Formats: sequence, C-alpha cells, structure tokens
Amino acid sequence: MRRAALGILLLLTACAETGARTAGTAAPGEMLLARAPTIGALVRAAPLCGRPLTMLAQDRAARLETAAIALHQQQGGLAARDEFLRGMEPPAFDPRRRGSDRAAWCSAREAEITRLDAMLSGEDGKALVRSAEAVMGEVR
Repeated sequence: MRRAALGILLLLTACAETGARTAGTAAPGEMLLARAPTIGALVRAAPLCGRPLTMLAQDRAARLETAAIALHQQQGGLAARDEFLRGMEPPAFDPRRRGSDRAAWCSAREAEITRLDAMLSGEDGKALVRSAEAVMGEVR
C-alpha cells in the first residue's frame, strides 16, 4: 500500500516538473496572457468571499495585471484592454436570493483562492513577476 502511494507521488512529481518545463518554454507574453485572467478573477473573488490575500500576493497580482493590461492594449487597443478587464469581474449576484448564489459561487472558489495566495507568495509568483517585468520592458 505504501509503495503504491509512493509510486503515485513520484509520478505526480514527475508530471508537475514536466509541466513546469513545458510552461517555461512559452514566451513571457503568452504565459502572462494565459494566466492573468484566472489570477485576476480570483484576486477579485477573494475579498468578495471574505478570503484575504497576503500583501505579497496582492502586490504580485497587481504587477501581473498591469503587464497584462498593457499587453492587451498594445495588441488590440482599448477595446481589448476593456474586454480583458470585464472578463475578470465577478458575476452580478441576485439580491432576491439573499446571498445564496454568492455563497455557492464563493464556496466553489475557496480552494483556488488559497492555492493562488500560496502560488503568488512563493517562487512561482516570483517567476511570474519576472515574466511580467520582461513583458513591460517590451511593451514600453
């Protein structure tokens, strides 16, 4: 039983390392455009759901979003920038449901918000910020 569990853990670790290498081969702008909408949506969901993010995670998320906004605007103008920002907005909750729709929506995102905070506060977040800074250097 323990050997099977160890084998599964080793397999998951190998898959994660392969995924990290594959993701690292993408251009910084492509990676940023792919991840920024999800990160931005979860950052907006966190306070709405009563799940605070660390200051470091908030700072890094702001840097990522700034670079993504600049890249969207450079590639598609103001319309692309505005569409990107609208895509990260939380849904409009129905006041007649007395928060049940919001509670369900938040419940579905709690684990993702926790993982996002840990990711942005760690080495992955640091690497994403470096990519964002590289993108900002190209956009300017």
